[in-house]
Amino acid sequence: MNDLQEMLQLNIDDIEPESVTKIEKKRLLHNILNKKKHRFLHYAVAVGLMTFGIGSSVLVLSPTIAAQIPIVQNIVDYFNGETTQFTYFNDYATVIGSMQTSNGVTIEIGDAIFDGTTVTIAFAIESEKEDFGEHPIFGNPIVTNGNVQGSSVTSIKKVTDTTYAGVITVTPELTGGSPRTVSLSWSPGSVWNLETDEIIEGDWSFEFKLKKINVKGILVDYTDTKKDFILNVPSVDITGYTINVPFEIEMPSKYELSNLPYSIEFEVKDEFGNDYEMLTNLAGSTTKHAAKGSYTFANLQSGSERLTITPKLIHENEEILFDSFIINNPEKSSK
Repeated sequence: MNDLQEMLQLNIDDIEPESVTKIEKKRLLHNILNKKKHRFLHYAVAVGLMTFGIGSSVLVLSPTIAAQIPIVQNIVDYFNGETTQFTYFNDYATVIGSMQTSNGVTIEIGDAIFDGTTVTIAFAIESEKEDFGEHPIFGNPIVTNGNVQGSSVTSIKKVTDTTYAGVITVTPELTGGSPRTVSLSWSPGSVWNLETDEIIEGDWSFEFKLKKINVKGILVDYTDTKKDFILNVPSVDITGYTINVPFEIEMPSKYELSNLPYSIEFEVKDEFGNDYEMLTNLAGSTTKHAAKGSYTFANLQSGSERLTITPKLIHENEEILFDSFIINNPEKSSK
C-alpha cells in the first residue's frame, strides 16, 4: 500500500493531538490562508489527481472548507514595488478570512491591522461576469466602533477581468484615546464601475474585531511657533508596521480649519536619508481657530536609530518650515 492510499484510509480519531504554541498556531494559519500563487496551483493539481486519478475514490471539498480558499493569494503583494506600506504587513496582520457572495459578486476580507491610530484591511472582489473597470468604488464606508467619521484611502489592483485585489486604510475618529480593541463593520451596499457608470448592488455584511498591535509611545512634547501658527506634537507612536504622528495646531484669528489655505505636512527622514512614506492623515477642528489630527507613515525599519521630523505648512509656492525634532528608535535604544 503506498503513502497516498494509507492517507486516504487513515482514521482521524486515532491521531493523537500535539501541543502547539500560540505563535506556531498563528504561523500555521497564516501559511494556510496566504500561500504563494504557485503553491496554490500545486495544491489545485494535487486535488485534481486525488479526485480523478485513484479508481473510485473521490475527494470533495465541503462548502465550509471551499469558502476558506482565498480569491486572491497574498493580496498586499500586488502593491509591493509601488509602496513601502506592506513590507511588514504580514508580520502583524490578523487573518480574517471572511467571504460573502451576493448578486454574483464575491467580496473577501483577507487580513487586517489596527495600529492604535489606523486600520488597514486587505480585501478582494470577484465577479461571475462583471468587469468593474480599473478602479471600482464601494457604496458605503467602513464603520469603526459605530462611527463612520474619519478618512480613508483605497488602493485597488485588477488581477483578471473579473478579479481585484485591494487595500483600505482608514483613520477613524476614536474618542477617548486609542482603545485596545476596535469593532469593524462594513456593508459595501454596491460596487460601482466608474467607466461605465454601472452599479451592482449586493447584500454583503462583515463584522469583526481587531486588537491593537504593540505600540511604543515616545513622549515628544514639541511646540514651535511660526508666523503666529503654534504647532504641538505631544508624542510619536512607533509600531513595527507604522509611525503615527499626532499633532495640535493653533491658527491666527483670520483662519479656521475650513478656510485654511495651507496644507499641514510632516517630513520624516532617518539618519541614512530615507524618506518615510505618508500613508494617510486626519484633522478636525477642536475650537474655532484650533485643530488636531494625525499623520501615519510607513515604518521602513531600515535599521535606523533616529528619525528627524519636520512639520510644514504649504500653500502653492509658499512653505512655512517649523523647527525639526528628533526621536530615537525605541528598539535600538533598548539594546
